[in-house]
Amino acid sequence: MEQLKKQIVGTAPTPEDLRSYGKTIAMATDRIAGMIEVLSANGFRVTAKKDYIYADSETVEAAAARRLLAEHGFADREYQIYLEYRRQWGVM
Repeated sequence: MEQLKKQIVGTAPTPEDLRSYGKTIAMATDRIAGMIEVLSANGFRVTAKKDYIYADSETVEAAAARRLLAEHGFADREYQIYLEYRRQWGVM
């Protein structure tokens, strides 16, 4: 998608360039919507921020989330997982 964007920005795009870019954006948003469906159905809270969509869970481990997404056909390159541990009762 980035390559197509670079191809269009700074040039005189043809109508076909724009249609192709629009199809790419539509496919990407459909994939994101699919991820939201899978994660929401498995207890994740989904929040939209300015530049990203954030799905949070305090019960699903990172490895389990990765397996879940892989089982539904999502590749590692389509998402990022951040793992955060919280200290409770002074024990780490």
